[in-house]
Amino acid sequence: MNAMAMTDKPALPQLPLERDLFGRVIFDHFQGRPGDYYLRRDDNFLERDTSARYFRSWEEMPSHQRCLLNHARGRVLDIGAGAGQHACVLQERGLAVTAIDASPLAIEVCRARGLHDARVMEAQEMDFPAQSFDTVLMMNNNLGIGGSPGGLRGLLLHLHELVAPGGVILTDKRECECTAVNPTHARYQRWNVERGWYPGSQRLRVEYDGHCGEEFDWLMITLHDLRDLCKETGWRIARCVQVNAGDAMYAIGMERE
Repeated sequence: MNAMAMTDKPALPQLPLERDLFGRVIFDHFQGRPGDYYLRRDDNFLERDTSARYFRSWEEMPSHQRCLLNHARGRVLDIGAGAGQHACVLQERGLAVTAIDASPLAIEVCRARGLHDARVMEAQEMDFPAQSFDTVLMMNNNLGIGGSPGGLRGLLLHLHELVAPGGVILTDKRECECTAVNPTHARYQRWNVERGWYPGSQRLRVEYDGHCGEEFDWLMITLHDLRDLCKETGWRIARCVQVNAGDAMYAIGMERE
């Protein structure tokens, strides 16, 4: 039977659980042991990624990310900072940057790389005074941290409180509808609809060095639905540039109203 026609979740390979496995991917690279890791979706689709992309220099970053960083100003919050590649650039420019990540090992690397303010913190549990920031970074499709449209709506509402009037969210995202040209992804999106999920939702886990991390929800929201969420949460998309027509990547600047 095709897994996507099943109501129940397909069985995933049984691997030892390591809760901060993504952090170890970053920590190992920082310790001179770079390598590949995998993201396994809950339909057993497996995608390989490399730790190197979390340690890119300014020159190695995609041009659209360099452009977005050039719009950062004031007090900056980097959500899902990973190894701190974007936060380090802005701190070197003299901006006050707070980097947060749910991974303790990732934050340990951020601190070792010289970030002055790096904290272990879930995006959904941010604890800062109102209007603490002028710029929020959510790079590498990190709007996905919201996990679902409802989760992203709540996150945007919270950020509206934490960002000063006229402040911005700088982000890049891939349009989920572009993945539907792949039959495997199209089946997955249909399966999401069948189980009452948003089509662009994903449930993922990291696999590395014979271990797996905890499953987490990730969101690939359409640009249309993101615009609607912005209207509901006090944001507006002030800038939106399609980076690559082939995979529908967008660089986006969202302004707090």
